[in-house]
Amino acid sequence: MGKQSYESSDVKLSMKEKLAFSAGELYGSGATSLVASVYMVFLVLNGLTATRAASIIMLAKIWDAVTDPAMGIISDNTRSKWGRRRPYIFVGAFMLIFSLAMLFMPLHTLESNGFKYFVYLLAYLIYNTLSTMINVPYLSMTAELTTDYDEKNKLNIIRQGFAMAAGAVSAGVPIFLLEKLHKQELTLNRFSLLMIVGFGIYYAIPLLLASVYGRERVAIPKEKVKFSLQNFLLPLRLKAFVYLLLMYFLAYSALDIITTNIVWVVKYGFKVESYSSFIILALISVSYAATIPVYNILMKKNYAKPLLYRAGIPVYILGIIILGLYPSGFNDYLILPICVVIGFGMSGAMLMPWIIFPDVVDVGTLKFGSRNTGSYSGLMTFVRKSTTAVSILISGIVLDATGFRKPVTDYATGLVTNFEQPISAVWGLRAVLVVPITVFMIIAYVAARKLTLNSERSRLIQKLNNGQKPEDEREEQEFEAIKQEIF
Repeated sequence: MGKQSYESSDVKLSMKEKLAFSAGELYGSGATSLVASVYMVFLVLNGLTATRAASIIMLAKIWDAVTDPAMGIISDNTRSKWGRRRPYIFVGAFMLIFSLAMLFMPLHTLESNGFKYFVYLLAYLIYNTLSTMINVPYLSMTAELTTDYDEKNKLNIIRQGFAMAAGAVSAGVPIFLLEKLHKQELTLNRFSLLMIVGFGIYYAIPLLLASVYGRERVAIPKEKVKFSLQNFLLPLRLKAFVYLLLMYFLAYSALDIITTNIVWVVKYGFKVESYSSFIILALISVSYAATIPVYNILMKKNYAKPLLYRAGIPVYILGIIILGLYPSGFNDYLILPICVVIGFGMSGAMLMPWIIFPDVVDVGTLKFGSRNTGSYSGLMTFVRKSTTAVSILISGIVLDATGFRKPVTDYATGLVTNFEQPISAVWGLRAVLVVPITVFMIIAYVAARKLTLNSERSRLIQKLNNGQKPEDEREEQEFEAIKQEIF
C-alpha cells in the first residue's frame, strides 16, 4: 500500500484505478447478501428457531447504531501517510477469514441452545464490527476519488456492475450449497468450511486491490470532527440524505426478503423440481445487471437519477404479486419470465442509490460547509445492514407464526432432514414476499419523487462548492429552489 499523496480532486480516473477500486464492492455488496441469503437457514439448521435466529440479527443492530456512525467519524479524523480510509480497508481484508470462521461455526451437536445463541450472537457482532471497519471507509472513498460529476457517474456505474456480480455470487452460491444440504449431498461441516475459506478468499483479494490502487483526492479538513450524538446525526438534517436513506433502505430490504426466503419459497411454496432456486435468483440478477448500459446512456442524456430509480417500481411490484400468487405445480418454467420482469423492474432501485450518494454528499457540503463523508457513509452502512435484519426478522416471525416445520440436522452425520409443510406455512412464505415488498416499494417511490436532484442542479452545487457564485438570475433561482426542496 503506497503512501497517500493528494492532488487536484477534479480529475479523470484511469481504468485501472476504477476497476481495482470497484472490485472492493465484491465485499461491500456481497457480504450483506451473504448473510441475507443463508444465515437464518444456517442458524435454524444448527437448532435455533426462526424467531431466535432473527433476534440475533436484530440485537446486533443496537451495536451497529453506535459503531457505524462512530466509524464514520473515526475515519474522518484519521490522519496517516496512507490517507484516512485505506488503512482500515487493508487491515480488514486480512481479518475476514477469522470473522467468517466464527460466523459459520457448525454447532448442531451442542445440546444447549442458550449457549449456541450466545456464540452466534457474539460471532455476528464481531462480523458486523469488521464489516463496519471496512465498509464505512470504502464507501466514503466513492465520493473522494474524484469530484468530477461525469467521472463519479462512470466510477459508480462500474461499481454497480461489481455489486451485481457480488450479489449474484454471494447469494447464489450459498443457496446452491444449501440445496445440496437439503438433498443430503453435503454435510453441515463441509458447508461451513466452504463458506469460510471460499468467501474469505473471494472477499479479501478485491479489498486489498481497492486499498492499494484507490486514492483519496478530496482535501482533508484541518479541523477534526468531535465525537457527539449531534455529529452522528448531522446528515439527517439534510432532506436529500433522508430521502436517499429511505430509497436505499426500502429497496434493499425488499431484495433481502427475496434472498432470505428464496430456498424455502421455491421448495415448499412453488414445489419446483425442474431446477434450482439458484436459477431464479441468478435470472433476477442477470436481468437487472443487463440494464446497466441502458442507465448509463440515460444518465449521459441527463435524465434525473431519482426518476431512473423509480421508473421500474410499478413493474417490480406487479411481478412480485404475480410470483406470490403463482399456483404451485402448474408449470415450473413459466416462473422464469416472471423473474425476468422482476429483475428489470427492480434495476433502477438497485442501481441508483450509490450513484446518487456522491451528489447528496455534495449537497451536504454546500449546506454545512464541511465534507465529512464518513458520517454519511456510516449511516448508509448502518441502513444496509439493517435491511438484512428487517428481512430476517419479518421472515422468522411469519414462519414461526404460520407453523413452519424447521429442518433438522443429524448430530452424528451432519445431514439435514426436511419435512412437509402445512398449508399455513406455504401461504406464510408467499405472503412474506408479496406484502412487505409491495409496501416498501410504494414508500420508496414516494421518497424518490421528493428527491429533486438532477444533473443541472448537481453541476451547480459542484460549482458553488468550488467557491464560485451563481452566474445569472436563473442560477440564483435554482439555488433558492435547492435550499427549499433538498436542504
